[in-house]
Amino acid sequence: MAPILISSSPESQNLLQAGVEELGLSLTSDIFFKFLLYLEELQKWNKQINLTALKKTSEIIRKHFLDSLALYTWIKDFDNLLDLGTGAGFPGLPLKLVLPALDLTLIESTGKKVAFLGYLIARLEISGVKVNQCYMTPKLAQSRGPCFQAIVSRAAFPLSQFMTLAAPMLLPGGLLLAMKSVRLSEEEWQEAVNCAPGAGLQAPQRHPYLLPLTGEPQLLIVLRRI
Repeated sequence: MAPILISSSPESQNLLQAGVEELGLSLTSDIFFKFLLYLEELQKWNKQINLTALKKTSEIIRKHFLDSLALYTWIKDFDNLLDLGTGAGFPGLPLKLVLPALDLTLIESTGKKVAFLGYLIARLEISGVKVNQCYMTPKLAQSRGPCFQAIVSRAAFPLSQFMTLAAPMLLPGGLLLAMKSVRLSEEEWQEAVNCAPGAGLQAPQRHPYLLPLTGEPQLLIVLRRI
């Protein structure tokens, strides 16, 4: 990619660098540049359409980029990934940037967000990414059939709804990864436990983790397809 002027400050670049190092990752200069370009375009578009409630550069880096990359160890050995309800591309696109060979599918129902994703993927010159605009339903999920090794969702659905939508598209042995708040209610958790057998999934497991740089507690729910 030809050099392009990036408006991010040295402080922002240092924050991103410190975060990825805390995660044990090492980015090439090209990939690091693409993260900065992603940041720039996200903030530019966010002034016109509602892509994310986070406005501050530091919050976008910590709570979008670094939180997405926290899933790296879970999906690094997979060939493909579906990000269901991806919004502005999280967590799928940051993971794709550090795993270029990953075959990524992004599903989003909002047209303006899909337009942003299409523009961004072209801007970053990324290959191996499909963007589908659709409102996923159980019937549509069934029609797609099992074709993904891992499916992720970042607080886009209640757990039981995510399981119902995603499980039919998951290959045997594959993983459902639900990024949730540590304030997950007992009611939502119990609904997921009850839903798992009927969806062909093993019992859900909680995997707490800490957000890089801040130590803020986060929660990942993991389910494996039987």
